[in-house]
Amino acid sequence: MRVTKFLLLVAGAALTMPALAVDGFYVDSSTVRDVQRTLNDRGIARVGVDGKMGPRTQAAVREFQRSQRLEPTGQLNRQTLIALGLQRPDGSAAAPEPRYSAAVVRRVQQTLAHRGFKVDPIDGNMHAAAQQALRQFQKSENLEDTGRLNDRTLAALGIEPEATPPVVARPANGTPTTRDVQRRLNQLGYNAGPEDGVMGQATRAALIEFQRVEGLAATGRLDRATIDALRSEGATAAR
Repeated sequence: MRVTKFLLLVAGAALTMPALAVDGFYVDSSTVRDVQRTLNDRGIARVGVDGKMGPRTQAAVREFQRSQRLEPTGQLNRQTLIALGLQRPDGSAAAPEPRYSAAVVRRVQQTLAHRGFKVDPIDGNMHAAAQQALRQFQKSENLEDTGRLNDRTLAALGIEPEATPPVVARPANGTPTTRDVQRRLNQLGYNAGPEDGVMGQATRAALIEFQRVEGLAATGRLDRATIDALRSEGATAAR
C-alpha cells in the first residue's frame, strides 16, 4: 500500500512539473503560452493561450513542424523552438519577436503579391505560403531570410510598422469602462459594435470570443483575468 501511494505521488508530481524539451531546454507554462501565441500569430491554428500542452496545442505544433520540414513529434524540442523564434541556436531564450496586427500582415501580403510573390490567401495570417513568400523577398533584399516579420523587412516593403496599440485605460477605481473595453476589442479586431458604453449582444459576443482565444473562461463577463489580458500589450488579435 505504501509503495502504491509513493508511486501515485511521484506520478502526480511529474504531471505538475514544468516540461523539458527533448534536448534539455527548460520549458515552463510561460514558454508554452509563447508557443501558443506564436502559433496563433502565424495562422497555424487557433489554440487557447493557457500554458497547457494539451491535444490541440500538440496538434498545432505537429502542423507547424510539418510546415518547417521537421519531424512532426508534437514536442517542443530545440529545432522547433528555434523555428518558432523562441530559442537561439546557442540554447538561450530568444528575445520576443515584434508582434504585428492582422491589418499590417494583410498589407504585407498585398505588397508581396503586387511584387509578384505568391502569397494566397491574403487573410492577415502569417501562414506557410506567406512565410515562404516573405522568405523569398528577404533573400532578394539581402535580409536575413527567416520568413518572419520585423521592422527591417517592413521598411524594405515600404510599410510603416504599426504603433503598439494602447492598452485599456485604468480609471481611479481600477476597472475599465464598457466603452474602454469596446474600444480595445475593436482595436484587436473583435467586432464589439459601436463604442457606446452599453454591454450589448455584440460587445458580449466579442468579449466571449476574446476570452476563448486567450484561453480564459468564456463567460462574457469582465473579470480580473479578462481585464489583465485586455490591458496586455501581447493581447491576441482576432483571426
